[in-house]
Amino acid sequence: MEGIINLPLFIISSAILVIAPGPDFIYVTSRGISEGHKAGVLSALGISVGLLIHTLFAAFGLSALIQASSAAYLLIKFAGAGYLIYLGFKALITKSKLNSETENSNKKGSVFNQGVLTNVFNPKAIVTFMAFLPQFVDIKISNPVMQFSILGAIIAVIAVIWFGIVGYFSGVVGSVIKKSRRFQTVVTYLSGTVMIALGLRLALKKD
Repeated sequence: MEGIINLPLFIISSAILVIAPGPDFIYVTSRGISEGHKAGVLSALGISVGLLIHTLFAAFGLSALIQASSAAYLLIKFAGAGYLIYLGFKALITKSKLNSETENSNKKGSVFNQGVLTNVFNPKAIVTFMAFLPQFVDIKISNPVMQFSILGAIIAVIAVIWFGIVGYFSGVVGSVIKKSRRFQTVVTYLSGTVMIALGLRLALKKD
């Protein structure tokens, strides 16, 4: 493919990056377990859209500008941390009963939107995309927007496949857990606590 270097290596490396556990994995898993496989798949789609947004940021140089400005980077960092903590507390507050798989359209939209935001407000993704994608684009290309877009689309497809599988089977596990109130409580507390811990880790981590 013109302008793209070593595509097979890029695909393998992208798969490793996507599969590595992180906030996206926790979000998709917790949604699948608590709200069913449809919510898990929707959250996976939201995460993938977030990856496409990061691709556009990298393609048009916005990620570089954010990295160059410490204030902008910190703003994204603390916004992301705050959002993860918010999702964690929200899970703990609504721990009384896991939702059924029959979701209304607004709820489905919320799951999807939160998946997008969880990924977009991850400063690690900004740095990763800015450092990772250029390694597979020919420096001789004067305007590599198309090449960045293709690479980003490949990552998004990998993410849809991986997180879609995770979300679906998390929903299957959730359907079993729903038969026990004790398991419901444990899983909800665990997912909420992990999200809060990830948010605090992000906020307190020294870059």
